Amino acid sequence: METLAYKWLLDFCSYYNGEEDCPTDDSHDEMFWFYEKAWVMKISHWEFSLGEINEYIHLGLGQFSEHDGVPQTLKIVLFNRYMHWSCQASPEDFKTWYLKHYRNRLKEKKLSKGKRILNRYRLAFLEYRCNWRDITPTPEMDYMFAIANAVDAEHGFDAPIAESVMCKALAHADTHGYTIELIPDAKYLIRKPCDGWKYHPEFKEIRMRALDFLKNNMPEYDNAEYRGRWNGRYVYAPFCESGEVHVTGMPRYILVDKDSVEDLVDRELNTRGKIRW
Repeated sequence: METLAYKWLLDFCSYYNGEEDCPTDDSHDEMFWFYEKAWVMKISHWEFSLGEINEYIHLGLGQFSEHDGVPQTLKIVLFNRYMHWSCQASPEDFKTWYLKHYRNRLKEKKLSKGKRILNRYRLAFLEYRCNWRDITPTPEMDYMFAIANAVDAEHGFDAPIAESVMCKALAHADTHGYTIELIPDAKYLIRKPCDGWKYHPEFKEIRMRALDFLKNNMPEYDNAEYRGRWNGRYVYAPFCESGEVHVTGMPRYILVDKDSVEDLVDRELNTRGKIRW
């Protein structure tokens, strides 16, 4: 029995649901069950080549039905099998066959917006892993790798953020036009050993605004850690990363929301449990 390494790949399938044996006798459904299973195993084991993708694009299929939810790499498997079994067929013939016979049932799964976004990141991660020897990594790839690793714990040593939390954060970021950045959870940041990272989703723009505010208005500090939410705002506690400067007095916080950044001196903000972690 072949191991299903990434169960979330099944969210992209309309026929294959991880079964060891095909559950149907219908020849039409059985054919697409085998093709989807082949795609899941192929992408799971990083067996796609850049050449396969380039050939598909070169034949004018790069933008074919690109918004139907079916990954391009899955379409490549379907294209490959269609061309194998069809004599003298053309890419245009494949388009007709695909639209007429491959029924896309993905809408029936009713995945949340965040889960769909997360799956796209995960799939991009696997697709890039297939071709990492053939292409130069970009910041966008690194970004997708970080999200995929944080959620899937690909290497098995991290304690990733819960998938439900990541999905909610991704959906919120997409709705508001934010970019999500992964940073270590506050309790592991700087002062704690880094064995077994936890990750916290944070809006990159929000963090950069907080650090800019600190640089311009609080020069005695050189960094700030995320502490949670308070009254709908993001709370950062400034500190001196080098430890060379000891700042005394009442605790200071930077409060950030979509439209404002301000400094708050409040001894009781954290001690009375006002911050929602």
